[in-house]
Amino acid sequence: MEGKLKKEYSDSENGEIGIDYFEEIIQKNEKAVVQFAYTYVKDWSVAEDISQEVFIKVYKNFLSFDHRSKLKTWLFSITANECKDYLRKIQRRTKWWNHLVQGNPKQDGDTPETILLQNEEKNSIGEALLTLPVKYREVLVLYYYEDLSTEEISKLLVVNSSTVRSRLDRGRKYLKNLREGGRWS
Repeated sequence: MEGKLKKEYSDSENGEIGIDYFEEIIQKNEKAVVQFAYTYVKDWSVAEDISQEVFIKVYKNFLSFDHRSKLKTWLFSITANECKDYLRKIQRRTKWWNHLVQGNPKQDGDTPETILLQNEEKNSIGEALLTLPVKYREVLVLYYYEDLSTEEISKLLVVNSSTVRSRLDRGRKYLKNLREGGRWS
């Protein structure tokens, strides 16, 4: 596909991406983009919305793709930025809401059964992964689920490859600790 990228990306003289090629990009990458977005936002419908925004940006900005990295790396870079923008927007709303209702005490209605069910749920590796801080979660997902190298991840996240390796190591340790019933340390 990368060979086609350099040769068949343009359908017209005004520089727009060819619709057939764009559909092929979507078909081959949509599932991965949605799954990657989900690791940030933890909501499938929001992840799907973000993936649509990502592909709109790809269509509009395809000529700015410089071919120094793989198309998938570029897609994940756009996805990560869209997710971070979404989370910033949600965080502002949440801060506002928390400030508004700050005076109301929280009611603790957890029963032993509820607590047990919550603990069993946390034992799932997918659930554990979603509880990690974003900086560890994103490198683990990119490395293990998307098969990107540490170099590709470092370019995508604009950090040193040693930072990527360090985050991978810490993320693995956090997951192991969670699986053994521990807490963040």
